[in-house]
Amino acid sequence: MKKCMYIIGLALMVITTGCNTMSGEADPNADSEWPWEIVTPESQGIRSDDLTRMVKYIEENNLAIDSIIIYKDGTIPFEKYFDPYNENFTHNLKSTSKGVISALVGIAVREGYIQSLDESVLSYFPEYKSRDPKISEITIQDLLTMSSGLKWNENGLNSMYTFFVSKRIVPRVLNLPVVTEPGSTFNYNTGLTHLLSAIISRASGMSTLAFAEEYLFEPLDIHSVQWDRDRNGVYIGGSELFMTPRAMTKFGVMYLQNGMYSGQQVVPAEWVRESTTTQIEGSFHGTQVQYGYLWWLDVKNQFFTYLDDEDAFLAMGVHGQRIFIHPDLNMVVVITADQEDESQCDILIRDFILPSQ
Repeated sequence: MKKCMYIIGLALMVITTGCNTMSGEADPNADSEWPWEIVTPESQGIRSDDLTRMVKYIEENNLAIDSIIIYKDGTIPFEKYFDPYNENFTHNLKSTSKGVISALVGIAVREGYIQSLDESVLSYFPEYKSRDPKISEITIQDLLTMSSGLKWNENGLNSMYTFFVSKRIVPRVLNLPVVTEPGSTFNYNTGLTHLLSAIISRASGMSTLAFAEEYLFEPLDIHSVQWDRDRNGVYIGGSELFMTPRAMTKFGVMYLQNGMYSGQQVVPAEWVRESTTTQIEGSFHGTQVQYGYLWWLDVKNQFFTYLDDEDAFLAMGVHGQRIFIHPDLNMVVVITADQEDESQCDILIRDFILPSQ
């Protein structure tokens, strides 16, 4: 399959704002301490020979992999950084950020800031008048399932790139025509997660970052976070969130543990279950997908056979950012990369990490 047809590129060719690098500078105050013991792979039933072959494969093929972390059964049996990166570098999660936005919506519902997923999106933006009356039928749930019905081509001329360089992303998204019945058809659209960021801010009276710091990052002991904003000051929903690989791992482990972290229910367990249960099925660039609330559950593509386990789920971003969660193995895999052919990142999981178990 040609690179240009690779499914991840379709889903995640998500844009750049003012910051187009894949990684930030090393932060000496980053989340450098592990809450879990670093152990040998063999102690967790993982064959280190397979992981050694993986590193050799990366080096021999000159892959642009920045880091790989494996969490297993409350331990860290594998953590590898490739020069010049280390545990203190923050990485642009790109569309992996959508998993974070999903968590924040769940928290906002629990805290009573959002009353129901059936609420009209337009009710949060009373100052915006759309030419299409059907836009009032779009709900928060439709945003979470990428089924707004708005006319959108993620990687075409009407893409997030053109929206990011504009001053007013929210009204531009809301002024798009409705071309399918809201809630009926999957159409991947990063503009929708930007609306969710704006809704979180308007509902809570806090910026999305301040809300995340209080309700998500602080309980996870995550402190080194950067997040770009649009020109109206709204934090970019669904992209441009920078975190360290260790912080990404903490977030993944929290989801693995049904929203629980260090004895605290950070995200409601029911929300985690709903988010990682198929809410919509559809076709994306000719590939069949199953999708939850901003989490990928199945992608019928040769590179994603590692999602065949019905409980496994994935947050992923362009160039190979991955948070892969496999409950049956009690395992989280985090990858950060700047890999043009990002299928290589999925090959690492499919052909080396999972077979090592």
